[in-house]
Amino acid sequence: MFINISQKVRVYLSKVDCEFLHKYSKKQDFKQSELDVDEINIAKTLASKSILVRKKLIADTQYAVNRSIRVFNHDHKKQI
Repeated sequence: MFINISQKVRVYLSKVDCEFLHKYSKKQDFKQSELDVDEINIAKTLASKSILVRKKLIADTQYAVNRSIRVFNHDHKKQI
């Protein structure tokens, strides 16, 4: 699946990334201490792709989903 970050910038997400994004997209923000070990690496990857917004706190890191992104389904091929 592709996600539009801006008008001409698309980023590809794997199924694991999409599941993580779907799980936390309804929350306004969440902290790194609330995540599992595997989810921390996914959150860091999504933050580097500009899908999550990261805010450094004194003892923790706070993440929020970037609200300016748009989901773009790139599956144009027909399934036989």
